[in-house]
Amino acid sequence: MAPRAYLAVLTIALFATQCGKQPTDNEVSTPAELVTGETVSFKTPDGFNIFAAWFTSNRQTGRRPAVVLIHPYDEDLGIWVPFVPDLTDAGFHVLAYDVRGHGRSTFHNDVYFPRSRFQIEDFNSMPLDVEGAIGWLKRRADVDATRIGLVGAALGANIAYVSSGTNPDVKTAVAISLITRLRQDILLGTDVAGFKPRSILFMASHGDGYTFTSSELLARETMEPVRVSGYQGAANGLALLNNPDARTEIIQWLRTHL
Repeated sequence: MAPRAYLAVLTIALFATQCGKQPTDNEVSTPAELVTGETVSFKTPDGFNIFAAWFTSNRQTGRRPAVVLIHPYDEDLGIWVPFVPDLTDAGFHVLAYDVRGHGRSTFHNDVYFPRSRFQIEDFNSMPLDVEGAIGWLKRRADVDATRIGLVGAALGANIAYVSSGTNPDVKTAVAISLITRLRQDILLGTDVAGFKPRSILFMASHGDGYTFTSSELLARETMEPVRVSGYQGAANGLALLNNPDARTEIIQWLRTHL
């Protein structure tokens, strides 16, 4: 699917979400005054071409903080569409991207490089996608570059966690269903000299395997402000956002710390 057509699908889904209904195949009319979206791309410092979608509210003007959304393993940026209106309504610009090796972010120095070929070092390089995203945001006149936050789920939570401790431009982060038991040496910052994670809201379900205990463990290594929020049930990743209290907590955290 071409980027423009892909954005059209995302936009229809986005507005249908705001209207509380599912889009049909023939539906093209949407309340366009709510959110503007466009496909964009950026390069990472190590040469990945990253595909992304940029969303902003038409009801607000001026420089505003931005939130970068980082999806789970084996997903793409489209999984975030239902949550985008929460963020834009709260006054944030939103940049969602396909993590390297996923979706349309599968070319490294113009060579096809899907995640099926990744080694440990390739996973540990995923925070460079965040570095590329922040570089793109800092070139925009409508973004307050001193107020950039991350929200990641599952694999994306680990990327957000590591980025909070390695990139000084990350002001705060939300890590949903982070885990330490995938591989002890993958996306935990253990390979980074002087790693100091900071300002993180950890969120997990009590019944979701090791994600809650992993969050508690890594929160002890995180500088304030830090919070671990546990929810009943076993929802993992973005499924946790089906709980309106979880969505509200994220918005409140971002408003307070961005």
